[in-house]
Amino acid sequence: MTTRRVVAVVPDLFFATRISATAREVGVALEILAPDAALAAIRNAPPSLVLLDLHAPGDPLALVRALRAGPETRTVPVLGFYAHVDQALRQAALEAGVDQALPRSAFTHMLPALLRGEKTPPH
Repeated sequence: MTTRRVVAVVPDLFFATRISATAREVGVALEILAPDAALAAIRNAPPSLVLLDLHAPGDPLALVRALRAGPETRTVPVLGFYAHVDQALRQAALEAGVDQALPRSAFTHMLPALLRGEKTPPH
């Protein structure tokens, strides 16, 4: 059986460490990438899922648009998370091609299931 591989573009070291610990608990291979290195790395080895901090420095939505434009990455699921008060960012993320955008609290609560690839209720 192939190990599920997830890429996280999460510059917040504290939160990235939390995601990493949860990935280890559920047996998922996790690679944490800097925003400026993410596109090339994902193109080189498309993962099962990309977790994206929608508040990351730079333009995280440009990464989503670039992933959707590439034939090798257009079908890679992208899950973004954001501060629950930022509904405009949520809408922009969905329009850019994010498959699911969750408030950070919901993302944290559902993280084990998300990492395992289980279906979760839409938000």
